[in-house]
Amino acid sequence: MPEKMKNVLVALEFYRGPLFEGIAEYARTHHWHLSLDMLLNPGNIPWGWDGDGILTMLIRDETALLKFLRTSRKPTVNLEGRRLTTSYPRVLSDTQKAAELAFRYFRGKGFEHFAFYGVEQSIRGRDFALVTQENGYSCSFLYEGAVSWREELAATRRWLKTQPKPLAVLCWSDYAGARFVDMAHSLGWHIPDDVAVLGMDNEELVCDCAAVRLSSIRTDIQRVGYLGANLLDRIMNGQKTKDDNPLIPPHEIVERSSTDTLATDSQLVAQAVRFMKERHPAAINVADVVSACSVSRRGLEKAFLNSLGQSPYQTLLQIRMERARVMLRSGDEKIATIARQTGIPDAKHFSMLFRAENGVSPRDYRTTRKSADIRARLYTSKGDEKIAFP
Repeated sequence: MPEKMKNVLVALEFYRGPLFEGIAEYARTHHWHLSLDMLLNPGNIPWGWDGDGILTMLIRDETALLKFLRTSRKPTVNLEGRRLTTSYPRVLSDTQKAAELAFRYFRGKGFEHFAFYGVEQSIRGRDFALVTQENGYSCSFLYEGAVSWREELAATRRWLKTQPKPLAVLCWSDYAGARFVDMAHSLGWHIPDDVAVLGMDNEELVCDCAAVRLSSIRTDIQRVGYLGANLLDRIMNGQKTKDDNPLIPPHEIVERSSTDTLATDSQLVAQAVRFMKERHPAAINVADVVSACSVSRRGLEKAFLNSLGQSPYQTLLQIRMERARVMLRSGDEKIATIARQTGIPDAKHFSMLFRAENGVSPRDYRTTRKSADIRARLYTSKGDEKIAFP
């Protein structure tokens, strides 16, 4: 007798594409039926639903959704929801790691003024503020929540006038990032020179359709969805999961137009970075940069530390690693070829540097990234054997 198909409700407070992709992948490979009544209408609580388990995302306090979950008495896993007062097991992205990544990225571009745009009491905002403060800077906040576009635009105008420029803004999601870009752009601020904007989760359709293409932190929200579904499956099967509350670290920052700038008044640093970007495919080193800029090495080091908070070598390495990530994501060149084309002729040394910078080997990075791309294409295709978005 075939095993009974599990019926799982996807009860998210708002739709997040990558999170659902991870859930859908697990459901497809484990013969689940997903109840999607709430996917396009999160406020439409399916009172009386009687399935096997629930995957949810609790953001707000005392909502109808929370009341529904408490009365349903079904096995429940909280994905990305930060309501720590509930007893539901959770699978979360590592917001502290994401905040550290965003701060290092902005400081590497010379920014000294930071802000966060998003929902009030956001854990992502809290962690970004903590990281900036730990490093001797402050973080301003602008919260969503105005009733209309006109009111939020007016609030944003007033807030931006009070902020020092150039300003680096981290947004709690790509939807928020695209909204902030649209508002700042319509108010006449130059992005990224006046205000650099960074989203989170790298939802590519959202990022590419903003008024200025939105850079974003590529979190692993898809993995959160998959592991959350796996955790729920084990709970429904009666397995112990007491210590299963993993934190999933982010992958990288995908740079687009909204942060493609260098926030520095130092002509020397700007000249050196231009030289690095133009010449990084060649096997140049810091001595070559010193020679090109007609400055002493000590003078160059001091200028970089004052402007960017890091050494010329670290900046050159970041430029090379970004180029390497792009090549690994978009092509099939051999690792040795990519190493040469990023100015690091020794493939073994390149792999060691890449792992230190990204946490995985170049080969594993390519495999993981291409698998994610394949899954994304699968979920958005139509066909009898494929799961399509509703």
